[in-house]
Amino acid sequence: MKFLCSKCSACCRNVGDLDLPSDDNGVCLNLDQENNTCKIYNTRPDICRVDKTFENSFKDTMTKKEFYVWNTKACHWLIDKEGLDEGFKVDIKNYDNV
Repeated sequence: MKFLCSKCSACCRNVGDLDLPSDDNGVCLNLDQENNTCKIYNTRPDICRVDKTFENSFKDTMTKKEFYVWNTKACHWLIDKEGLDEGFKVDIKNYDNV
């Protein structure tokens, strides 16, 4: 099973409360805003890695599918907060087919 990410970068635009470098608007300094990509993707911190976060903090309290659904719902909330196109929202039912 793989986390289904639409690469909208809404999470990267909302890191102000996390221990990550960000600008005054809470946007991660490692986000290349022109290309909507991470400048340090291969060496990004664990908090930016869904599977690492699951393994480090949640594997004893929920299944991986439950964690992915929970994260996807958080993504939907951030997509709405950022006013991004609804097309970025991953259909949670897709986790039933993975």
